[in-house]
Amino acid sequence: MRPINLLPPEVGQERSRRRRVGAGVFAACVYVALLVVGVFYWNGKVAAAQSDVDAQTAINQSLEGDVATLSSANEVKIEYDGKADLVRAALASDVDWGIFLNDLARLLPQRVWMETFSGTVASASIPGVLGQVAFSGVGFDYPDVSEWLRALDSGQFSGVTGPWVSTVSQGAIGDTDVVTFSSTAALTSGATTNRADTLIPEVP
Repeated sequence: MRPINLLPPEVGQERSRRRRVGAGVFAACVYVALLVVGVFYWNGKVAAAQSDVDAQTAINQSLEGDVATLSSANEVKIEYDGKADLVRAALASDVDWGIFLNDLARLLPQRVWMETFSGTVASASIPGVLGQVAFSGVGFDYPDVSEWLRALDSGQFSGVTGPWVSTVSQGAIGDTDVVTFSSTAALTSGATTNRADTLIPEVP
């Protein structure tokens, strides 16, 4: 059976209008609520990001302080290296003549002894050669002088190289016949000391 609506049509239209208004208000409330939730969410993200930025800024400031400290230490290291190089340069040709003669004495043949010795350190164009040493010695015979040369040239003492006898003459000491000789050799870097290493302090 078909329902009969006795209400005037204006009432139905008003109800429809109210439903539409209510639906619009509800939709507006939902939209506003979503906006509020979104604002709180993004505010939280921004706050977290700002916290990370602040933490990184603090780390950067700390690192900048460390860099400034290290820069000062680097200046000290540069100064240390410069002075260490000066010491090494000054002692590059350092020869302890006492040690030199002590080492050389162990090579002397039994029938040879030294009377005079001189040594000079000078700039040389030959790598490894620092200067020259000169000796005058005495032996009992000419073969003793040859033995002296062989001893110097044996390689047992790296402080000298290229020995040479410039003069040999016969003589006598009391009733004993002897030969006197003059000899020279090149002074090599093997005669230098490690004094620079001992004078330069180690820095941990």
